[in-house]
Amino acid sequence: MQRRDVLVTTSGMAAAALAGCLGSGDNGNDPSDQAGTPTVEAQTDRAIVVSNAGEVTGEPDLAVLDVGVEARGGSAGAVRNELSTRSEELRGALLEYGLDEDAITTNRFDIHERVDRQQMEADGVRPDSEAATEEYTYYQGQHSFTVEVSEIDDVGAVIDTAVDGGADQVGHVTFTLSDEKRAELREQALKQAIEGGRSEAETIADEIGSSVVEATVIDASDGQVSPVRREVAYAGDAATEAPQATPTTTIESGEVTVRAQVRIEFAME
Repeated sequence: MQRRDVLVTTSGMAAAALAGCLGSGDNGNDPSDQAGTPTVEAQTDRAIVVSNAGEVTGEPDLAVLDVGVEARGGSAGAVRNELSTRSEELRGALLEYGLDEDAITTNRFDIHERVDRQQMEADGVRPDSEAATEEYTYYQGQHSFTVEVSEIDDVGAVIDTAVDGGADQVGHVTFTLSDEKRAELREQALKQAIEGGRSEAETIADEIGSSVVEATVIDASDGQVSPVRREVAYAGDAATEAPQATPTTTIESGEVTVRAQVRIEFAME
């Protein structure tokens, strides 16, 4: 997929741009001018500006998922201790599966004070009662991890390991690219965008009886990677009865899209 925008400029615009880039002045003392050799500025009084996009897709080689544990108790200390114990169990299960330590990092840790107003209302207790508020106050916390899986086929097994290791929640799974593959696909997209831009410029120049001399400005700062996101939506206590056989989780990945955008200014004869 390619998108192209084209602008043809005249009346010395390309010459002015080149003069600024090359640092030439307007005092008439340029040695090339004195020698009678025409410079690019002198040869060019028209330019074509082309915007073009290149797009490449590829199989992901990195998956990122969120898993975590939750706790509830009568004090912040009790919740902290439970989170510490259960998060270590979860982390240990993932390490035992074979993940590297640096592939498991804390994403979120929090403990909040809460008031169970629904239970208070069910018990017929006035919510503005100070004693009642203290009685129905509890603490809730969570410790979630970001887990990176470099083997895409292992994603389902890692989810199963997390659940069996005590995870209370598993969030979405993002299929994306490692730094190496991202750079490789971006290079392909850039080549596609530049080749398409030059072809476009040459076609336009030919139509107006001119020809492309060279590219004077290239801006390749724009681009994006579009990962694939899958929702897992697991929460603890989802099943009340154990199944007859333990199923295996399977997550389909899909292709990741890398897009590169270039803006090229070509000088014309």
